[in-house]
Amino acid sequence: MQKEKNYFQDYKEFLKAPKVGDIIKGKVIQKGKGGIFLDLGNFKTGIVKKDDLAMTKQDLSKIQIGDEIAAKIINIENEEGFVELSLKEASEDIAWKKLEELKEKQEKISLKPVSANKGGLIFNISGIQGFLPASQLSAKHYPKLEDPTPDKIFEELKKLIGEELEVTIINIDSKNGRLILSEK
Repeated sequence: MQKEKNYFQDYKEFLKAPKVGDIIKGKVIQKGKGGIFLDLGNFKTGIVKKDDLAMTKQDLSKIQIGDEIAAKIINIENEEGFVELSLKEASEDIAWKKLEELKEKQEKISLKPVSANKGGLIFNISGIQGFLPASQLSAKHYPKLEDPTPDKIFEELKKLIGEELEVTIINIDSKNGRLILSEK
């Protein structure tokens, strides 16, 4: 009896229609001026519009017919009858999920700051902006100043741009786009 229940559950899952917000895999079946078309298996045909490809900085020439790619459903049926998909939103969702896993494991990540402000360092992690407050710098990198003013701290922090730092994620809020890092 247990085997039948598992089979039924698998079958129910197979029949479950995807919905807006789901990440779905599809096989590239056509490339055109408007974007790329994906075969979504038993569901429908999906389209990733050219604008979305531009936002993800995807080089259309690198995507080949037959490639399987993941995309997020943003509209179950657009005016042409296709499932509208987004590679940009899918890659962001996947990146946030990976970052949440890294936070859970308290794994260190080697990153280079891309910029600084008066409060700390800014990182780019898979297209997501992360912030490391100056108070979370290790003793080795914390600005040692006799007269610490915001401008002087900023000048010291700028010296760390491009230097590889070992950081951990201390706070993550994907809904509000917040990622806080620590070097301590």
